[in-house]
Amino acid sequence: MNNIDTFNDFAAAFEAAVIDGNWARIEKYLAEDATYLNVGGPDPKCEGREAIIAFLKEDVSNTDRRFDERVLIALTPPATEGDRLSRQWRCTYSLAEAPDLVVEGEARYLFDDGLIKEIEEEITSESMRNVEEWMGKYGSRLHA
Repeated sequence: MNNIDTFNDFAAAFEAAVIDGNWARIEKYLAEDATYLNVGGPDPKCEGREAIIAFLKEDVSNTDRRFDERVLIALTPPATEGDRLSRQWRCTYSLAEAPDLVVEGEARYLFDDGLIKEIEEEITSESMRNVEEWMGKYGSRLHA
């Protein structure tokens, strides 16, 4: 399996976990010593497969599940250079009686021996401003 196939399978497993909470399904795609970093964001750097999975589970619970709907789309197909892969994305969060919150960014992955060794997420600066503004106006309406 090539890195694009591994990434696509990982992305599908992640989306399934967002829906049903079965985070164990993404374990097989991550190296045991993998790292996760939200570049320029408030999230801590996670080191190790278990720490990454715990962080993603908590992040989805604290963010995605608090909206009525979340739709993630790829803005670009996965692009590879050696063992690196990147893709630009857009996530639209919907909440009744509030405008959609649209967040865009880029995800970058480093593969090692068929496993994801590093994940970097970088949200655009415009999206960071939009999140802060939206949360200030509508954040109190999010589901508990």
